[in-house]
Amino acid sequence: MRAPRFTLLRVGVIAILIGLTTAAVAIVLLVADRDPGGSGTSSASTPATVSVAPSAEASSASPTAPSASNVLPPAGGGIATLDERVAFWEARVASNATDYLSTLALIDAYLDRVRATGDLSDLSRAETALDRARELAPIGDVGLLLRAGQVAFTLHDFADARDAAAEALERDPGNESAVALLGDASLELGDEATALEAYQELAGLDATAPVLSRLARYDLLTGEVEAAEAKMREAIDAAVVEGFTDQIAFYRFQLAELLRGENRVDEAASEYEAILETVPDHVPTLGGLARIREAQGRRTDAIELLERATARIPTPQLVADLGDLHALEGDDAAAEESYAIVERIAEVAQATGGIYDRQLTVFLADHERRIDDAVALAEAEIAARTDVYGYDALAWALYRAGCLEDADAAARQAMRLNTPDGRILYHAGLIAAALDRDDEGRDLLSRAAAHESALPPLQVPELRAALDALGG
Repeated sequence: MRAPRFTLLRVGVIAILIGLTTAAVAIVLLVADRDPGGSGTSSASTPATVSVAPSAEASSASPTAPSASNVLPPAGGGIATLDERVAFWEARVASNATDYLSTLALIDAYLDRVRATGDLSDLSRAETALDRARELAPIGDVGLLLRAGQVAFTLHDFADARDAAAEALERDPGNESAVALLGDASLELGDEATALEAYQELAGLDATAPVLSRLARYDLLTGEVEAAEAKMREAIDAAVVEGFTDQIAFYRFQLAELLRGENRVDEAASEYEAILETVPDHVPTLGGLARIREAQGRRTDAIELLERATARIPTPQLVADLGDLHALEGDDAAAEESYAIVERIAEVAQATGGIYDRQLTVFLADHERRIDDAVALAEAEIAARTDVYGYDALAWALYRAGCLEDADAAARQAMRLNTPDGRILYHAGLIAAALDRDDEGRDLLSRAAAHESALPPLQVPELRAALDALGG
């Protein structure tokens, strides 16, 4: 297995951002749970990394296991507590450079903070700690493999994450963290059968919030919306019992995203608002609520929310949404400024591995910019990662390029699981209409309209116009 790749260039975009020079460059990572089962799900398509406790093998083998008399670090809570946890384990490692278990705990703390803040600099720190752990690890230690897999997963190197999980299971059959990581990586790679098998194995062991979250994501991906919602609500209830504010926020965010995707606008707004009451700067929630405010006809509020979010974490999606709202307001100069930022963020990211490649593909197709580049990015990614959102990105880019037959084939792959996503349906509907299959196009676009809150802001009026043109 290759070592996870991460350089400081991944977080070096800050200097080139227009008007956002003090912001940390980041990706929005969906929550990493701290229990051995872990949890995860994506901006709509990306699940979380899995946080794991030191394995029993590591605990018995390490000569530097923490003494029971030592003060324990803080657990749970919000950003301040995460900072305290990081500081605690950094101090432990600084005081004893051979403390293997504390080094593993430090990796976990960094990854937890990446999840909470989106700041990629903590990924760089996690990799440095991982290199140190490799020097200290007992031969064959599963804990080291799992941390390597987590870092690879967070960097979107899903094949390495899957391989790490598989190797961990060879060494420790039934390891829950390895099963979870195998399921998550397989789902991202488009191997839904392996993912479901892994998640069902986890459910048979313990139906915790992280497991329920995974099963909910799978249900939603396969069109079982009611079942997905029920599991999400169960996960929230379980997280409330545990009392960790950041984890409660994630599970509520997962539910809010489902409600937004189903056009249950007011319900989604209530969930987003409840999250912000306890975690005021939860960036994914600020972005989701901005989409809802636009759907509610409150564009000024939506712009303010996105400005607040991008001041903290200027991800391509959030910056693009802000540009779209400016465009809808008729402020073309502000829109173009945002779009230029998106491309420059992605340009630097491409130089070091392309974490943002899929976001860039969809952005370019949405805005009909550099379509040849969008197609090339989508084709390169689908060669290694055949999930439905990868096919959707490919279909959308090919459609914009005028390659309608190839776009249609990709769109059918994107719809293979009956995923109720407005973006997939919208793209497929436009492709069908362009191929003169008007009835099919009208049906798909009508279904997309029932999920239009899932679309980027600029695409909503385009969806409505296309449906009107077909007499829908």
